[in-house]
Amino acid sequence: MSKIAFVTSSPMTVKAFLLPFINELRKENEVHVIANWTKKEEECLLPDDVTIYRLNLERNPNPLKDLNSLFKLIQILRKNKYDIVHTFTPKAGLIGQLASYISRVKNRYHTFTGQVWATKTGWKKILLKNIDRLTGSLTTAVLVDSPSQQEFLIKNHVFQPDKSSVLGLGSISGVNLSKFKYSDEKRLSLRAKLGLTENDFVLLYAGRLKVDKGIPELISAFDMISTNKNCFLVVVGADEDNLLPLLKSRKNVLFCGFTDDITSYFSMADLLCLPSHREGFGNVIIEAAACKLPSLASNIYGLSDAIENEKSGLLHCVKDPSDIALNLKKLMNDKTMLSNLGENAFIRVNTCFTEEYIVEEFLKFYKYKNL
Repeated sequence: MSKIAFVTSSPMTVKAFLLPFINELRKENEVHVIANWTKKEEECLLPDDVTIYRLNLERNPNPLKDLNSLFKLIQILRKNKYDIVHTFTPKAGLIGQLASYISRVKNRYHTFTGQVWATKTGWKKILLKNIDRLTGSLTTAVLVDSPSQQEFLIKNHVFQPDKSSVLGLGSISGVNLSKFKYSDEKRLSLRAKLGLTENDFVLLYAGRLKVDKGIPELISAFDMISTNKNCFLVVVGADEDNLLPLLKSRKNVLFCGFTDDITSYFSMADLLCLPSHREGFGNVIIEAAACKLPSLASNIYGLSDAIENEKSGLLHCVKDPSDIALNLKKLMNDKTMLSNLGENAFIRVNTCFTEEYIVEEFLKFYKYKNL
């Protein structure tokens, strides 16, 4: 039996991605989870035999609070004498790996899931890149959630090539196929609720509303095709960059906010759009694919692994509204192609990205590295 600690800034990371790994590892190991927990999350999220530590790991930089968190984490690690510390998210990666190195934890793993600095310039890019390099240098092994991201990070000297692994063909934890599945009932019900008919062509954006997620380009592209009165763009997610005025000024754009029932939206839509400037992998692509929903996304590292271009979806030039519009018109006018992309996406996710398969690959990684 080994003693394992997962460290992450947000409990949402645990809920969205880490539970399958934790549930498997706890069968034969002692598992602890260190995060910025609230009392409500502690009570309902994890099994009783998983130990929880509350640590204030805020998303935004705060030198005094971050230094305090580092000292508290060192105390936790020295007290428990872990065999493995595995960190997720950039802030937890830096502080967790520093604390693990200082505490002489033998096995120090970090999972890279995308780089904020990939689209930055100037001193911010240099600083953030070097933080990732420091995190990478302190680990004994790293996981990366896509092959193209792994190649990008090696090229940028974030870690040595022999230090890194990818689980299967990519993703953090795969797709739970019992949760993500198409439903005719949900399709008809949600369309009726939104005032849409079965004859309407519905584009879906699902994710945080941010400039670097490509929302302005998506809106510009939608303007180019919105002369078609039966075309609608449905946007689901939290507005983090004050982009709501941009959406509400368009007649055929429907903003639905955050939802816990994303599978209803996947069933309701005809095409998922993800015009992001940067992604580690784009898990939403394969979650949609499990619901037979094809995707149109930027041709960038990460997304180029989530989509097999012209087979399970289409890739467009990044930051190019005209190319987005061109591909949208192509799919709107070719329902056979759209249907084939959806079927191929469904087959691919069942073959390469199931939760069971990725968890199996994760356990192999742990066994090879330590257990």
